[in-house]
Amino acid sequence: MFDPLTDRLGELLAENQLLYGMICRDASRTDVELMAQAGYHLVWLDLEHSHQSTAVAIERCRTAAHLGMVPLVRAIELSRTHVQRLLDAGAGIVAIPDTRTPGQLRELVRLGKFPPQGERGVASSVTGTAYHLGEDPRRTLEQANAATHLMAMIECDEGFEQLDEMLAVEGVDLFAVGPADWGVSLGLFGRAAEAHLAPKIDRFLEAALAAGKITGWGVTDPEKAIRYRDRGLRLVFHGPDVSLRRQLYHDTLARFRDRLG
Repeated sequence: MFDPLTDRLGELLAENQLLYGMICRDASRTDVELMAQAGYHLVWLDLEHSHQSTAVAIERCRTAAHLGMVPLVRAIELSRTHVQRLLDAGAGIVAIPDTRTPGQLRELVRLGKFPPQGERGVASSVTGTAYHLGEDPRRTLEQANAATHLMAMIECDEGFEQLDEMLAVEGVDLFAVGPADWGVSLGLFGRAAEAHLAPKIDRFLEAALAAGKITGWGVTDPEKAIRYRDRGLRLVFHGPDVSLRRQLYHDTLARFRDRLG
């Protein structure tokens, strides 16, 4: 049974060296169920690059959580409107794109953690606190703080240059990189971007591991995933779901056309 006051991510990390997730921009309830059947640990619901509404993302969060997976939602931006609503609705992880300064991370903690860690608003009947505060509200809020996680994404040189200061912010325990945006911000694409960013990503993983942070992002190549894993990567995301479906449709039609003309 889903318990929003239990740290499901912590449980899974204790049991597995690597956790696998799917980046979703157009996932149905059936898709989420199929991901659970396949053995995925996390569902990354991407509101930054999706037409899906927050309400739909919240429904998918609950489906994923009840199936034993951890729902991660990448918010559109850093604001109370997005962060608190997603956490109140049961998101296990809230990720903020393109974080560039330690001040942004401190603001994320302020919005995403209950006092005394932050200033997240308290509601007596939301999913994130199991719909009640119980006889010991202090204990309930402590459990909720421990069960929910905040994630920062480094997607440009400005953020990378302040990496050590950002890693030192207490309350943000997950970090990711966004290689696509990072490369484009430098005017680099394809192999040129990969070659330029490789040492920076290695430095990122080394620093995050030393700081005791959890790292994870989308990796399409298993060999690259091995390299990152050996440097401390814990969460490996596939997808996006739309790209995988697109390839499946192309491959399926091509198979029949090859045989039937």
